[in-house]
Amino acid sequence: MVSNLQQLGFFGFLLPWLFMFAVVFALLLKSKALGEDKKISGVISLVIAFFVVGFGGPALGNFFIDLFGAAAVVLAGILVIILFVALTGGDISKLGSNKATLAVVIGIGIIIFATLIGTAFGVRVNWEVGAIIFVIIVMAIAVYFIGGNS
Repeated sequence: MVSNLQQLGFFGFLLPWLFMFAVVFALLLKSKALGEDKKISGVISLVIAFFVVGFGGPALGNFFIDLFGAAAVVLAGILVIILFVALTGGDISKLGSNKATLAVVIGIGIIIFATLIGTAFGVRVNWEVGAIIFVIIVMAIAVYFIGGNS
């Protein structure tokens, strides 16, 4: 089914077009840059979405596929970390109150951001190195939560 959708241009044309249309339309309505008339914002959004997809073509679709695929993996990793914290008895709502925990979370965020930016510009991270870094981070978090503040 995915292969058939790919051949029909679903990922290379329709989804990028729909995404750009929705984002531009929402921004125009929220900012009221063209007034409050939804018809004008809709027409402008329609034109911009076609121009963007015409400019980007299948490369734009591939970029979004990589971006959202990587984001899904990152979100799954964050969910695993949250579940691990909950299983060890940690209070998830107080993660930002401790400076060390906040520093670890910010560090993970920087690593994720750098990885996604690298992916966007064609720099591929070796998955073995990424897995090792992820395991070290999870181990550090586990040691911190199990060991407490001592």
